[in-house]
Amino acid sequence: MNQSITARIFRFDPDKDREPRYQEYRVEAEGEVSVLVLLSRIYNEIDPNLGFRNYCCGLQMCRSCLMKINHKKQFACSTLVKPGDVVTVEPIRYPEGHIRDLVVKSVDEE
Repeated sequence: MNQSITARIFRFDPDKDREPRYQEYRVEAEGEVSVLVLLSRIYNEIDPNLGFRNYCCGLQMCRSCLMKINHKKQFACSTLVKPGDVVTVEPIRYPEGHIRDLVVKSVDEE
């Protein structure tokens, strides 16, 4: 029997939105998945307008998937969630450095 993971995702596009908001998604899952996989599934299966960096080196060296996960700075590629969990995902920096949704300027871009 499949269960779901509830993801509360920070959403804000400064070109379109007046205020940030959180959007909730329920994603079916049979077992543990990384937050990065969860975001990819939301993007591919539910909401192709979700903005996040989907690149991952797998070694936590690129830092492209560093975000606030349940209010702590964590790597989305290595943070695991399981069915029944509720996870809140926010950009690492807001408002400075914010581009759209979970996308922020990297240190190299500043």
